[in-house]
Amino acid sequence: MQGSIDGQRLGDPMKDHVHERIGFREIDEHGNAVKAISPHVPEPADPGSSRLSVNPFVIALWVLDAGLAWFGTWALTTATTAIITPTSNQGPESAQLNFLMLSNAPYALLAAVLLTAALLFWHAAQWQKKRPTK
Repeated sequence: MQGSIDGQRLGDPMKDHVHERIGFREIDEHGNAVKAISPHVPEPADPGSSRLSVNPFVIALWVLDAGLAWFGTWALTTATTAIITPTSNQGPESAQLNFLMLSNAPYALLAAVLLTAALLFWHAAQWQKKRPTK
């Protein structure tokens, strides 16, 4: 049985190379063809697409944590040094500033410790998700 499409004669329809490639294709919302995935053939691992995924918000929290720890340590050492070894050129403004730094430094250090603990727990949870459960 032979047929014709647009004036072209076709051979056996079961052995036609054009009809062997006919299949269903998925399209995205813009009408572009999406690569078909066969359930019987696993997708080869693409080494180019394995990139390190870094959350910028977590990086910002680590930077904030380091800043809080640095500020707390600096404020505590500066204020205690100024109180322990007073100099003659200190005015009332420097005493007020030392008091403010000394009263806020423990809270900055506490925030740094709590933020470090929270980030470490978050990293542990992310690590646990990637490991298979037994």
